[in-house]
Amino acid sequence: MDISKLKQGLREDLADILERSRFVERQKTARSEAVRRVTHAEAIAIAANLHELLGWIPELSVETATQTTATAVNVMATVTGDETVSVTGLVAVPGDLLTANFEELQHPSYLLLDEFSGDSRPIESREALSLALFDGFTKNYRERYEFVLTDPVLREKALLKAGHFDDDG
Repeated sequence: MDISKLKQGLREDLADILERSRFVERQKTARSEAVRRVTHAEAIAIAANLHELLGWIPELSVETATQTTATAVNVMATVTGDETVSVTGLVAVPGDLLTANFEELQHPSYLLLDEFSGDSRPIESREALSLALFDGFTKNYRERYEFVLTDPVLREKALLKAGHFDDDG
């Protein structure tokens, strides 16, 4: 039995395992950075557009949250303070994230989420997703606001009052 040869072989095997582990961690970090780079800026631009369009509505919140392969944009507000109206879209990284060439990840995919079913619908561009989120949110908000105004008790709780309709810019 050649102890030094066995010992050296084990050291080399363990060193290789450690190097592969470090490589995988570098790949995970590179993937996370690629996803952040591709999706976050797009989602922030969408959120800024929506905030510009809807920021005058009381209790409105436009937020982004980044997950493993996507950044979500959520628009949420309440009509009376008791319930929320919301809509969510995603800017996602398409394709194989196991690739080692993260520079190829340049063009995100845009998706509109159906919060009831959990399904998503592809949208063709950042502008189209901004418009789809705006349309979806305003449709739901209008319906809820109209319902609230039909009930005298709920009407008193409505956060959106006549003063909010003044044009301020």
